[in-house]
Amino acid sequence: MTKVKYFHLGQFFSLKSLLATFFGAGLIALTEMFLPLWGILQEEALWEWITPITITFTLAVIFVSCAIAKNVVASILIGTAAVLSFYNPYESFDYGLAALLIIFVITAFFAGFFATNEMTGRTGLLIIGIIFGLQGFIGSGVSMFLSFQEAQNDFHSNSVRIAYGEFINNIPVWDTIVAVFSLIFMIVFIIISRKIVTKPMEGKKFEIIGQIIIFLSIAGALVFIALSNTIFDNSTAVLIFGDTNTIFLNEMFSKIPRGSFMAITNLNGLYILPIVGFGIGIGLAFIVYQRAEGTSGKMRFNFEGPFFILNLVPFLIICAYSYPFQNLIGSSSYFYLESATWFPIFTEFTNLLLINLLAAYVIFKIITIIRLIAKR
Repeated sequence: MTKVKYFHLGQFFSLKSLLATFFGAGLIALTEMFLPLWGILQEEALWEWITPITITFTLAVIFVSCAIAKNVVASILIGTAAVLSFYNPYESFDYGLAALLIIFVITAFFAGFFATNEMTGRTGLLIIGIIFGLQGFIGSGVSMFLSFQEAQNDFHSNSVRIAYGEFINNIPVWDTIVAVFSLIFMIVFIIISRKIVTKPMEGKKFEIIGQIIIFLSIAGALVFIALSNTIFDNSTAVLIFGDTNTIFLNEMFSKIPRGSFMAITNLNGLYILPIVGFGIGIGLAFIVYQRAEGTSGKMRFNFEGPFFILNLVPFLIICAYSYPFQNLIGSSSYFYLESATWFPIFTEFTNLLLINLLAAYVIFKIITIIRLIAKR
């Protein structure tokens, strides 16, 4: 296995890393700037089923190019290219710079990091358990906070149905269930990561099973979202979130001044990425078992590394723009995110991320097939 180190600055100048950075930055400029500018990705036929109104594939390009480049310099440059290429539907850009850095630079950094680092199968299983378990805690924790804030009332008072973490006898039952399951998931993977298993593998049985589970987790979530949502327009959004928060959502996701947004009706939208994460984690466990020949051998996540990037990004966004933090830095009088706005931030990012993960998954499989053919 080639000794590639993510933080080795000199490896950025390898041909593969340079080409991945160059073409990645170019494709990012296309999908993040020019396609929204020309309105090419605004498909009205899709708006009844899923938002954001403008679908960009910037995240998919980041996933693919960073996973190929496998270098921190490349990841930072690719993420920076996405920030600089950002298309703003308004004449001025007032609220979202920190969100851009979180979405693109953080995503690019961790996509490359998880794709590059070599580790034992035991370490891989441990990382799966901790990361996807923590993502479950993020979903349930944010949902619990919003339930205590009664943020769902802003939607219901404007005739927008939305699922949320309900209280039963003053106990946030559903949030607690998700948190407990996340803890169990984490503990199970920590336990199995302690076991040393060495087993020579014939064929690709476990790899194929893992890939199928990952694909079904992503595609299944998208189908569920498309069948269990309600779409509300910009005027209703202003009534729920206020004008400045609606502008922020339009800047980040819709790419048009008067966008539409989604509320999930049959399942709390904050649970979707954790549930997808559990499925992806199980799929990755099969892949680890195959590549590490059990748990004791060495392996890399490679193209599957970016699948670790789930709800960390929206969580960091709401933390950065929360009233306590904005008040701490003296900016709360200018802008902060209302608690009700946290729902569409998670929902819109979930939709965009899943679409991009699916696109990246297909691209990864095409690259893998091409490599296999080239080796014959």
